[in-house]
Amino acid sequence: MKRTFLTFFVITLIALFFNSCSTDVDLYAEYKHITVVYGLLDYKKDTNYVKINKAFLGPGNALDIALIADSCNYPGKLNAKIKEYRASAMGNNYQLIREFPLDTITIHNKEQGIFYAPDQKVYYTTEKVHSDTKEHKYRYALEIDRGDTILTSQTDVVGGNVYNITSSVLNFSTNTDLGYVNWIPFPNAVVYEVIVTFNWMEQKPGQDTVFRNMKWSLGTYSESDLNLDNGQLKLSYKTSNFYNALGATLGADTLDQRVDRFIGTYPLSITIAAGGLELYNFISVNGPSSSIVQTIPEYTNINGGYGVFSSRNMVEKKEVRMSSQSFTGLVARNWGFRQGK
Repeated sequence: MKRTFLTFFVITLIALFFNSCSTDVDLYAEYKHITVVYGLLDYKKDTNYVKINKAFLGPGNALDIALIADSCNYPGKLNAKIKEYRASAMGNNYQLIREFPLDTITIHNKEQGIFYAPDQKVYYTTEKVHSDTKEHKYRYALEIDRGDTILTSQTDVVGGNVYNITSSVLNFSTNTDLGYVNWIPFPNAVVYEVIVTFNWMEQKPGQDTVFRNMKWSLGTYSESDLNLDNGQLKLSYKTSNFYNALGATLGADTLDQRVDRFIGTYPLSITIAAGGLELYNFISVNGPSSSIVQTIPEYTNINGGYGVFSSRNMVEKKEVRMSSQSFTGLVARNWGFRQGK
């Protein structure tokens, strides 16, 4: 009977899914116990989660097996914990400060997909996770006792807050080709995704006024891909792309001159999602590739298993203005936009 091996692991960041494969498969190889881990610490969250699953081997269709919870979950609860280490801001002599166990909980809102849903068993902690301060640096180690071996990993914590985003006005003027988003680098972050949200109120004939918005992604970049100017990272964007995205969002409504659209004093917000080194490495190695080489490299920072244990942070600056030249250009498009109501 045909036997199929499928490694259970799905990572979502910025809505990306990664798969790795190899042509070197031995259908008759001895079973190997493989643990797959996914955990991203966020110092601003009250609860941090870690997914701990197992690869499975079974007869028949792998997609059918993936829908069975017991094929992916370890029975009961593994002995898993996180250790917190601290050092002075100027040193590297990390000392163990505390450790706390990871408990299990079942979530009930996983969307339907390849793997079993809507219930999912995850490990979690409500203990406070710290980012670096002026006085101290922090590092967190993950330990999972599987019974026959202990898996380990470690990560620093990505810091940063709303004050790291220094842009308070964005320019979409038709008189210039480029605009910029500026921010102070987040501690321990090496990869950034930047999203600009445009908000407005809209009223169609005979209908109530409704709130609408458009989320415009400026892309994901490593810190080395960005310009550093006077201690700030600087990301450029094409001003025409903003109007192209807005026109696509409005669709056929751009032709309806009866639609009234109103923007406030602060119609924009900037969201920056930052990730740690391990997450960046995982995305870089496991992301889609156009290579014709059959051997695909693997990245994991889980000693004794596969996956990633890293950190992330998402910061949103809500009160961002549009330049006066941009507003003039927006009104000139005759899409019904005007100031306030």
